[in-house]
Amino acid sequence: MSRITVDIDGTLLKELKALQKKEKQSLGQIMSQLLAEALFQKRKTPRVSKLHWVSRPMKARVDFFDKETLYTLPDERAK
Repeated sequence: MSRITVDIDGTLLKELKALQKKEKQSLGQIMSQLLAEALFQKRKTPRVSKLHWVSRPMKARVDFFDKETLYTLPDERAK
């Protein structure tokens, strides 16, 4: 295990020491376990929402094989 110095809020330290007595583990073990759980939860949360692509078949409103209709269509919409 690695050693490190950490500044902890007094209230949190009291809670950690109470948990230490209850669990009968070292303070380092309890802090490691709690940090591991917090990091796991953070990794589990998706950072970017996935794109849900919706597609539907579109039915043509114009017969593209009818050339006369295709040529007059822009003129009819301009009116």
